[in-house]
Amino acid sequence: MARALRGERSELRRASVRLAVQFTALIVVLLSLAGAVVYYLAAAGSEEALQQRLEAAVELDNPRDAPLDVFLAVLNRGRLEVSRDVPSGLPVASSLSAVAAGAGSIEETVEADGTTYRVLTAQERRGRVVQAAVDTQETRNQLNRLLFALIAAVVCSAAVAALFSVLAARAAMRPLARALELQRRFVSDASHELRTPLTLLSTRAQLLRRRAAGQAGGASPGELDRLIQGLDEVVADAGVLTGILDDLLVAADPRKPGTLEEVDLAAVARQTAAAFGPAFSDRGLALHAQLPDVPVPVLGNEAALQRVFTALLSNALDFGRTEVTVSVAARNRDAVVTVADDGPGLPPELAGALFDRFSSVRPAPAGHTRHYGLGLALVAEIAARFGGSVSAEPETGHGAVLVVRLPLSARGF
Repeated sequence: MARALRGERSELRRASVRLAVQFTALIVVLLSLAGAVVYYLAAAGSEEALQQRLEAAVELDNPRDAPLDVFLAVLNRGRLEVSRDVPSGLPVASSLSAVAAGAGSIEETVEADGTTYRVLTAQERRGRVVQAAVDTQETRNQLNRLLFALIAAVVCSAAVAALFSVLAARAAMRPLARALELQRRFVSDASHELRTPLTLLSTRAQLLRRRAAGQAGGASPGELDRLIQGLDEVVADAGVLTGILDDLLVAADPRKPGTLEEVDLAAVARQTAAAFGPAFSDRGLALHAQLPDVPVPVLGNEAALQRVFTALLSNALDFGRTEVTVSVAARNRDAVVTVADDGPGLPPELAGALFDRFSSVRPAPAGHTRHYGLGLALVAEIAARFGGSVSAEPETGHGAVLVVRLPLSARGF
């Protein structure tokens, strides 16, 4: 039990980590998208501002009036005037000549003295050709600083989000872990508490049987046989209940099942149907068993498979109106168990929830024993444990058909 609880806690911790990682990844993606939008808008704004500076510079009359970070050259009637401290490589003579020859405005990027400049060459209204060059380094530096700030913000936000999400996920998982622990403990405690009276019931029934057998001379053979048969049934029922509680203990300590054995599914169905015969007769229902004469071998556990048939027939007993049919057949590589009743049926949209724990998609008719939605859920769990599956084939107003498929044993009998 302690090992199982540790395993559940470990799984919950892994689940909390997964949630934290997913939440952090979502935050990183959203912040990255927001940062990309901010960077794009900033870059577009810088580009627009740079373009406006170039266009304003080419409107200046005197190159010496240009701002410090703008270099200006004016070609007027073959005479070239330039602003102060023009770097080597500027002005671009080829562009001045091309615009003067009528090529139209030219905008280009030029490297001069190891610095990148944006250069605009245009012809103004008075016929002069003006070339303005603006250093783009400061603009690039601003964008780089913005990019670094955005990346730092994303990283810091991701770290904070990761810490917050881990704490939040652990806080959210803690009640679930506690609930699972209480559930396992309840099942374990209830099973252990019920084992004692059931063991006493079985022991007392066995003692009574021995006493009745020892007093064989005081009763007629028929009465004695009936008494012994009844006591045998009490012992068998106590054994079945003990086995059910053993299954609950296994469910409370969910480790891998033990060694599987080869079981004749048809024989188990025949035995269970015979045990249910009196109960069906008391309800006025006909129980038809369509079972093959040859074995239908599967790998499993006989007690668990017997509980599969018990749950299926108990369900059919509650909802059948006139007759119930149980059949076992080998089809391809599967052993197929079918239990059909002619009850009120099952709506198709509720078929998927039929095998959930504590499901009550088909309330028991008035006067019948109330069930708590564990029987068919255990059928699904046992079938899955042995590599099989369960399904419902509802037909509203015409009863329901429950089907269990288990892999046939390759060895056979």
